[in-house]
Amino acid sequence: MLPVTSVKAHFAANSVRMFKLALPITIGQLAIVGMSVTDIIIAGRLSTDDLAAVTLGSTVFNLSIMLVIGIILGNGPLIGQLYSAGKIQGLRQQFQNCLWLCLPLGLLCSLFIVVGIFFLPQLDSPQHINAIAINYLLPMTGSAFLLPYIMAFRTTFESMAHARTAMVFNVMGFAINIPLDYLLVMGEWGLPALGGAGCGWATLCVSLFIVGGEALYARRASTLQVYQLLSGWQIFDRRPIVETLRIGLPIGGAILAEGGFFLLIPLLVAHLGAVTVSGHSVAISFDWMMFMVPMGISQAISILVAHEMGRQRAAQARSICATGLSLTVVIALVQGAFVLLFRQQIAALFTPDVAVQELAASLLVYAAIFRVFDAINIGGNGALRGYKDTRITLVLAVVGYWLVGFPLSYSLALSEVWGPPLGVEGFWIGMVIALIFTASLTASRVYFTSRNAVLKLTKAKD
Repeated sequence: MLPVTSVKAHFAANSVRMFKLALPITIGQLAIVGMSVTDIIIAGRLSTDDLAAVTLGSTVFNLSIMLVIGIILGNGPLIGQLYSAGKIQGLRQQFQNCLWLCLPLGLLCSLFIVVGIFFLPQLDSPQHINAIAINYLLPMTGSAFLLPYIMAFRTTFESMAHARTAMVFNVMGFAINIPLDYLLVMGEWGLPALGGAGCGWATLCVSLFIVGGEALYARRASTLQVYQLLSGWQIFDRRPIVETLRIGLPIGGAILAEGGFFLLIPLLVAHLGAVTVSGHSVAISFDWMMFMVPMGISQAISILVAHEMGRQRAAQARSICATGLSLTVVIALVQGAFVLLFRQQIAALFTPDVAVQELAASLLVYAAIFRVFDAINIGGNGALRGYKDTRITLVLAVVGYWLVGFPLSYSLALSEVWGPPLGVEGFWIGMVIALIFTASLTASRVYFTSRNAVLKLTKAKD
């Protein structure tokens, strides 16, 4: 057993490594989420109907891309282990085959959005809101096609210790999106006033910018010349694609299971009116921003664990897991306290509608409560990705969110099983319970997976 001073030294060293990697990842992710938040704020300033429409459209978009985002996240640990092992040719082969995989995945994302466009009119929500949402989604089909390429570049850069590159392009995209949103939604400088639909066209322009910029960087950057990421193209190789799918499909399934649980709520409460949908949107949008901080730590855990496993250092990988999960809990506690203290002011930032503000502020109380358990869950999932132990994350997500969380949430919100229906608040109560349950299972899995990795490596050395 290590002395206390040694444990503290390991914790401090791991924390420094993690923060150095997590900071640019987190800033980049906050920039991406900031684009969605900008959409919500500007649409909300125009009208509550536009806010509700953009919320519905964003729900369809996010549901359409979640599976694919997870699949491409499978590229990260593969690149990370190849990079730490110094296998340059294998790294280039993995990256290029990931780009080949992006083509059918991008088309699949666009197809899902088209299906969503046809599905929206079937919702029990006002037709004029559905019409705005559909106009918002039309340009988003292009953004959905480009998204897998953005994720492929991002996961590759981050796993090669170039996280700042992805951060810079995401921050630039965020900065471009703000004036574009305003000009296209409000109709300034001679541009047509597109209302909520303008947010979709702004996102498409930004997506084109990010993909083009990252491709140019991958080809021209002097620090990446030795890897020749976009040179010497070969016809796709089945093996790296199958390996990416093997790791990524369970990640995508888990993200879809968890994200779908959250994102279906606006669709299920659409019949309760624009105020309900908008209030939920404000609360979940701000919580999504809070989520990006532990998500950045989670990505750092995944990359550092993959690097240590590539170097055959399982004990150090386990130490990184312990440090990372501890950091996510501390950060989440601070975030929860902040949300509780300033929930009224947070709601007022998004919309001038007093009714929406009041509902959002009440829902943010639940967001503050489940922030800790969500952080544990996302941090644990990051650790499991680093070990390539991803199938279990899908099982835990399905059990936690759909076998336990969804029936409970739905019955609390829209039925009389537990008494008078609680409306959207019932869904948030169910989310808290589902996250507590799922986070407990995920933390247990990390404990056993990291321990077994140490035992396996020790036995192999003996």
